[in-house]
Amino acid sequence: MKKPIFGVFILIALLLSACAETPKEQSFAEITFQHLPPLKLDVGEIKYVSEFKATLAPPHVEHELPVKIDQSVKRWVRDRLQPVGNSSAYAVVTLKDASVVEKKLEKKSGLSGFFTNDQSDQYDFHVSVEIKIVTVNGSKGLATAEAFQTKTVPEDATLNERDQMFFVKTETLMREFNTQMEKNIYTFLSPYLK
Repeated sequence: MKKPIFGVFILIALLLSACAETPKEQSFAEITFQHLPPLKLDVGEIKYVSEFKATLAPPHVEHELPVKIDQSVKRWVRDRLQPVGNSSAYAVVTLKDASVVEKKLEKKSGLSGFFTNDQSDQYDFHVSVEIKIVTVNGSKGLATAEAFQTKTVPEDATLNERDQMFFVKTETLMREFNTQMEKNIYTFLSPYLK
């Protein structure tokens, strides 16, 4: 008699687990800059260096982004910078920062907190890059750019909603960075542009 009851419990458990649909993992496109014209530098080579190391520990969460900032900067270098000239000169692109820091926000407590959907987390995005051009006679050109973005999320945000926010803010951050760096290249590296 106990076996049929046990079987019913197993059947109910299986049915309930089938109803609980796990959210599908989203896929995100790479952030590219191919639609923009290349910035042609009078150098023989462009080197990419990263001084940024992800800590993989709170409050840093850049490693959780579906599309990473450091990878997007590498893509920006490939898509936007083109060496077209002087083989004795070279450009060094240095990634200084590509971080996202999570801050816990204060939530309402008590009865009002129970009925309120507070903003629970703030995310601060930052990217900083330097481009240095070195020629054989020792002259150097330098352009830098950085961008910031901040976003808060509600306490009931799902993982998919958070990933979507991460992607949108990274894309916005990189657009802002691109605008700043292009302007600074034209301002400070104009002798090296072709």
